[in-house]
Amino acid sequence: MSFKGNRRQVSRTVSAGIVSISSGELYTLTTCNCEIAVLPVELLLELQSPYFQKNDNTITVYNHQGGYSVFCDGKVEAGRETYTIRNYIERSNRLKSHADYKDYRETLLTKPIVLFTKARKTNQESPRDKAFAVIVNTRHPNIRAEIEKGMNNAITSVWGESYSLQFDFQTAIKQFFSSVNYDTDGEGLTISFEFKVDALFDISYLFGFSKRKAEVNGKVLNLFSANEEKREKVKMFLDKISEPYIRRSSVPDRRMSLFSMGSIDEEVFNSVPPNMGPRMSLLESTHPPIAEELTSES
Repeated sequence: MSFKGNRRQVSRTVSAGIVSISSGELYTLTTCNCEIAVLPVELLLELQSPYFQKNDNTITVYNHQGGYSVFCDGKVEAGRETYTIRNYIERSNRLKSHADYKDYRETLLTKPIVLFTKARKTNQESPRDKAFAVIVNTRHPNIRAEIEKGMNNAITSVWGESYSLQFDFQTAIKQFFSSVNYDTDGEGLTISFEFKVDALFDISYLFGFSKRKAEVNGKVLNLFSANEEKREKVKMFLDKISEPYIRRSSVPDRRMSLFSMGSIDEEVFNSVPPNMGPRMSLLESTHPPIAEELTSES
């Protein structure tokens, strides 16, 4: 999504260093220390199959209890196959009310975010694009603080009521791929929303002065895995990071809106097995965008 007019950026300095699979962070028992993690798409689908179920050329995201909030354009490539995603959230959204805004904010902070991008080896004669999943742990204090700061600053810095905000994860991910001899254009690594009221009377919005960008940076955990022992560590880690929250309170009269996904009253992981029934949610696009089929190289 391109932005015109003034941009105000909210960012944190990129953490130095890449964390490997052998790190003790994979054994955290209470909360996950990981800020951002990267792994091949096919590995995520294999190790988290309860949340990503394949049926022919379709992948359905199950996240009623636990799991991930998947932001994408409706397609993903795994291996040499291209799949259509069901029950995903579009990367660009329009919010029409304060209830929509509240639910979108909770959606970002309740479950880890999954984004899809492509990268290719830089030291091969005929490199082929490979699809990767980027997991943004928005429950980590540092990442959560950046998301909240970006949203709060956008509200306080605009003149009118209508505005747009883009979260950009490209810098940290590009630096990570460069460190492991991969190259990427960063496609798929932004999400955005537009909060729009009656723009006919919002001059600052009409002239492009209410568009904001928040750059989100963090320490990246490398979850590439080549042997069975390390894959088991990665699975244990993903099982922990995808656990649902325990909610101690709720608002009974809160109406359902576009992004209703539950509350974030209590930030505690529990061990309740995920409900594998499909989540009938308004998050799933009624008419998923038809992306151009990706052609696999021979």
